[in-house]
Amino acid sequence: MTRLREAFSDLAEQAPLVDLADAAIAGHVRRRRTGRAVAALATVTALGLTGAVTAALPWAPSPAPVAAERGDNTDKVPDLPSAPGSPLGYAYQTPCAKEPYDCSRSTWRVVTRSGKTYRLPRALAYTAQNNTAPVSISRDGMLLAYYDPTEGAHVVHDLGRGTRIVSRLRLGKDRMGAGSMLVVSDDGRHLAFDPREGSKEPGMVIDVRTGTSVPVPGAYEPVSIKDGVASLVRYRKTDLWLMPVTGGGKPVRFDGAFIMFSELAPDGRTVAAVRHRRSLRNELTLLDTKNGRTLRTVPVHGLADGGALIGTGPWRGPQEITVQYAGTGGVRTYAVDLRTGRARQLDRYPGKLSTVTLPGQAQPG
Repeated sequence: MTRLREAFSDLAEQAPLVDLADAAIAGHVRRRRTGRAVAALATVTALGLTGAVTAALPWAPSPAPVAAERGDNTDKVPDLPSAPGSPLGYAYQTPCAKEPYDCSRSTWRVVTRSGKTYRLPRALAYTAQNNTAPVSISRDGMLLAYYDPTEGAHVVHDLGRGTRIVSRLRLGKDRMGAGSMLVVSDDGRHLAFDPREGSKEPGMVIDVRTGTSVPVPGAYEPVSIKDGVASLVRYRKTDLWLMPVTGGGKPVRFDGAFIMFSELAPDGRTVAAVRHRRSLRNELTLLDTKNGRTLRTVPVHGLADGGALIGTGPWRGPQEITVQYAGTGGVRTYAVDLRTGRARQLDRYPGKLSTVTLPGQAQPG
């Protein structure tokens, strides 16, 4: 994530700041100067990795205004029911107090694809050090993973069955440092947990049912867990490690510096990324994970004016991928045809959200 943060600095210095992008990037610049974690940056970094729903599922209409923007208090937002429910569209955190900066009363909310907002009373939103405690939503929106401080462990909530599985691996909440990340597998069995963004502190792939874990060397950060394989990226040397959840595999190194990695394409070997220092050009680079070669660069056309790509999302087919874009009016998601580079808008997330997590997304806090 080091290069990803640097890219946002480039964006802040070279592009006009607008709406949600304004708050997010400006917050990042302030944090680089002061060393304090500002919630606004989480919006950009959250959407800057893998986000949005898969092609197999229809895209929901533009999200309804979030509870925090309407001024709803905690007692006006119902808790997420334990009974079976509908798929989730996204999750967000309520704002932190600004003066003095304090996140102790911030909570997680989830919004279903039908637009209903619920509170997550058992999900830790921030640590005592104001570090985000991340949540993760599966690609189909039916699984939600979060850290429950009363259990001292992560929990996977299956909205389809109405069940909660508490991980048998207990972890203290102090393990979540700046930029902690969490990814849930499609079946809910495994979690990829990174305790601190870009650090040498080891992460892990956790088997929720057994409580066993496979260590991941520091500086490797999760992108996704798909078909029993965890995609892990090290940005300092731009390595991608496709590690089976049981361990093993070898990283592949790319010639050049890349950020905003996608999950594996349907062909099982291609990923999309953005070349470092070229994020303002709105182009994607396709990389071969078998040999590290650069396949081709795809300029993206048809995006809204006044912004830039901030991340890649799941593939919607062999030649179509989702991207996130921050510009006038907030954050939008697009589907990009990689044969032509043409983008078509899928959804829009206007308003001031302190943190957004989309299905299939690895979110740094």
